[in-house]
Amino acid sequence: MLYVFIAIIIICILLFVVALKIMDATGISKRCEGDENLKYLKAKNFDNLNARPIDFKSDKGQTLNGFLYSNAKVEAYKALVVFSHGMGAGHLAYTTEINYFAQKGYLVLAYDNTGTCTSEGNKLNGFAQGIIDLKFALEFVKSRDELKDMPIILVGHSWGAYSVCNVSAITDTEIKGIVAFSPFNSMNKLIRDIAKTKTKIDLSILSPFFDLINLLRFGKTGILRTCDTINSNSVPTLVMHGGNDMQVTVKNSPVGKPHKIQDNENARTVLYESKFHNVYLAKDAEQYLNNTFAKIETLGKNSPEAYEVYQNIDYALITKEDLNVMETAVSFMEECIMKRDFLIEQGE
Repeated sequence: MLYVFIAIIIICILLFVVALKIMDATGISKRCEGDENLKYLKAKNFDNLNARPIDFKSDKGQTLNGFLYSNAKVEAYKALVVFSHGMGAGHLAYTTEINYFAQKGYLVLAYDNTGTCTSEGNKLNGFAQGIIDLKFALEFVKSRDELKDMPIILVGHSWGAYSVCNVSAITDTEIKGIVAFSPFNSMNKLIRDIAKTKTKIDLSILSPFFDLINLLRFGKTGILRTCDTINSNSVPTLVMHGGNDMQVTVKNSPVGKPHKIQDNENARTVLYESKFHNVYLAKDAEQYLNNTFAKIETLGKNSPEAYEVYQNIDYALITKEDLNVMETAVSFMEECIMKRDFLIEQGE
C-alpha cells in the first residue's frame, strides 16, 4: 500500500511538472516585445489624436507605461475608457480602435501590461496578471483628481477582454460598463486549446494541475471564470465574438455552449458567425491579416522572403475597422452612461 501511495505521489509530481512546462510554453514565462517587423501606429499617425504619457505601479512595484488619449476637437468627455490589450503586443496594436473611441468623445487610458513592450517586468507571469494590472490601472485612475470622478467603461480584446470581464472580482472601483472583444471563459481551457493545437493531444488530464499552478501563483484570481464573474455582478457587459475564431474558440467563450451566459439581464452577447479573432476588424481586414501571417509562418519569420512580406503590408487594410461592430460597442457604452445619468437624476 505504501508503494502505491508513493507511486501516486511521484506521478502527480511528474504531471505537475509537465503542466508547468506546458503553461510556460504559451509565452507567459518571457517578455513580450511585440513583432519588431511590424509598424505599430502611434497618436501622430492620426488626425487630432493627442497622447499624454502616464505611468503607475502594479502589484510588485513594476512600472507600467501608457498614455491618456484624447481627440483635440472634443471639449467634454463622455467617460473614461480604460483599455486592456491582448497577448502578443502592447496597446499600440490597438491605436486605430483607441482613436475611434477618442473621436466618439471618450478619454482613453491605455497601457502595456507587465512584461510587455514599454512596461517593466521580465515576463508576463500569467494570464491572471492582466487582471491584476487592470486593478492597479483603476487604482491609478482613483488617485488622479482629473479622472477619479469620471464614469469608467472597460474595453479589452482577447487576454484584455478576459481581464476587463474579471477585474470586478478583485476591485471595488465602480465600473459603468464593459465591452469585451473575443474573451475566453477559462484560462485552463485556453491553455489546453493552445497545447492541443501544437501537440494534437488532448491534455484534459492536466486540467487540475493547471488550476493548481494558477492558484499557487495568483490565489483565487488565478482560477476566475469569465461567465461566473459576469453572472456574479450587475455591471452591464457586452461580449462580441467571431464564429471562426481559432485562438479563442466559441466553446471557450461566454457566447458559446457550454459557457453561455444565462438569465443575466445585464449581459449581452453577439456572435458574428463569419468573423475571426479580431472581431472589431472588417471582414476583408481580418482575412488579409490571417493570410499575411499564415504566409509569414510558412516562409519562416526570419527569412528574407518573410521580411519582404512584412515590408509590403498594407496598413490601411490590416487596421480597417468593422464600423458595425465598433458602432455597436459605442452604442452600448453610451447606453451605460445614460443609465448612470438617469440613476443620478433619480437620486439613487
